[in-house]
Amino acid sequence: MKITKDLLRAIRNDLPMKLTIVRLGQHGPIAKQSDGYFRFACPSCKELRATVNPKNNLAHCFSCGENYNNIDLMMMQGHDFLPAVDILGNWLEQYQRDLGARKSSA
Repeated sequence: MKITKDLLRAIRNDLPMKLTIVRLGQHGPIAKQSDGYFRFACPSCKELRATVNPKNNLAHCFSCGENYNNIDLMMMQGHDFLPAVDILGNWLEQYQRDLGARKSSA
């Protein structure tokens, strides 16, 4: 997979962070949906106050102030940048295929 600015933007903005955390499974942070927001345990301070902004798909921890995107999350789980982008790129392709299938069957 060739890494382009468009691919990086799509991974950060179009691949729902909730999907990334669900795909990480037991290796990912604890997460929950509450008050209309998706929240997860901040990889830095471990508080369950990292909240995903639905408008830009970026997370902000309201305890320590750190910000995260999908690539950051993968790297915090121990992946190097290139493998993280490769994995997320594949998840993005699958997500887009699933979206297309849902739209065509609706």
